[in-house]
Amino acid sequence: MIFKFRSEQLNIYPQKKTSAFILSALILGLIVLLTACGTTTGNSVSSMPTAIPSPTIDPTLTKQGDMELQAFQQWIALTRQYSGDITSYQQQYSSDQQALHSAQSDAAYKNAMARLQGHVDAIKIPAMKIEGTALLQQLKQQVTAWGQTHQYHDTFNNITYPLGYEYGPNGVGGWAEQELGQSQTLADYQQTVEDLNVYLTNFQAMMTNAGDKTPYNQVHQTDLQLIQHYGFMNKKVVVVSLEEQALRVYDNGKLVNAFLVTSGRPEKPSPPGTWWVEVKKSPTVFKAGVPQSSPDWYPDTPINYAMQYHSNGYFLHDSWWRSDYGPTTNFPHADSSGDPFSAQGSHGCVNMSKDNAAWLYGFVSLNTTVLVY
Repeated sequence: MIFKFRSEQLNIYPQKKTSAFILSALILGLIVLLTACGTTTGNSVSSMPTAIPSPTIDPTLTKQGDMELQAFQQWIALTRQYSGDITSYQQQYSSDQQALHSAQSDAAYKNAMARLQGHVDAIKIPAMKIEGTALLQQLKQQVTAWGQTHQYHDTFNNITYPLGYEYGPNGVGGWAEQELGQSQTLADYQQTVEDLNVYLTNFQAMMTNAGDKTPYNQVHQTDLQLIQHYGFMNKKVVVVSLEEQALRVYDNGKLVNAFLVTSGRPEKPSPPGTWWVEVKKSPTVFKAGVPQSSPDWYPDTPINYAMQYHSNGYFLHDSWWRSDYGPTTNFPHADSSGDPFSAQGSHGCVNMSKDNAAWLYGFVSLNTTVLVY
């Protein structure tokens, strides 16, 4: 009995051991099967998931996008510089920048860049108009302030004239205001801004030169500064100083001649600026082009040497009917010639003696620079 009991008891344990072994084997097999679901590379097995590659944008496109963003920011900065409202432009910039950075394909990037380019194009004219308006206001303020403290009282007619009138409403200040008002295209506004910067630069030089006591026939620092500023040092330049009523001629930065002149009267000022010889005529005849009843009429006048420096009839030329040149001859005065047409400044031309005009005519050629300040 006892032996049989032990024998049966012994038979129970081998069965439990076999079941445990089978269970362990099944678990191990399941683990191997699950492991096999991983990515296999060569003989190695990885259980990590496959990485999804990030989209790559054409580097040429990203470079273009960066340049457009920089251009937009520069236009915004220009608008801000002249006190323009940049709120909406800055919002557009931020939106465009985010759209470019978030683009997941070349096509999406191109679409974002097209919107950016549209915003850049849209800001250009408003920005240039704001700049032009600010520069015009700056010129008006400077000319008015100068004219209030720098005046010429003419004893000939007992009238007091503001100096620097060539930059005022009857002169290039009026031109600039009209030019700005008529501007429509980006090129129009760019030209207006360029002209205003020239007028402001030359006006500053005129004010500085007004305090220079250097004789008219010697080198003036303001001449050289303007010549250098505009890049004219390596060429012939005719400089007209309106404040001095003098003309100085430079060749490669060296003064070669100088003489006194008479420029435009307050009602018809000679235009300051950077011009050039457009036409040479010797001899020629000037005609008034207005009826004899007009205060601007004059009889047909033979001219020996005429060099047009600006369209619409602005010339450097001899005025054989005058005897006096130099300071204040652009205002009403009693010319020693006694000629009534010599009793005030020109209609915008720069007058000089016949001999001086002959020399200048021989010196200049077409496109020679004429710098008036």
